[in-house]
Amino acid sequence: MGVVVLYAAGIRKAAATNDLSKMKAIAEQAKKTIKEHGDIHVALIELQEAIQKLES
Repeated sequence: MGVVVLYAAGIRKAAATNDLSKMKAIAEQAKKTIKEHGDIHVALIELQEAIQKLES
């Protein structure tokens, strides 16, 4: 299996396949990505706040 870009829809799509090996592979990739990159949504909030600060 190749690299799958992780995003919520892609993870949900993997879950819908009922392919256990694919689901486990995506779960492991997601865990690795979260461990390496942390809370991306928090970083996005910080970025949006910085943008708002510059725009005001």
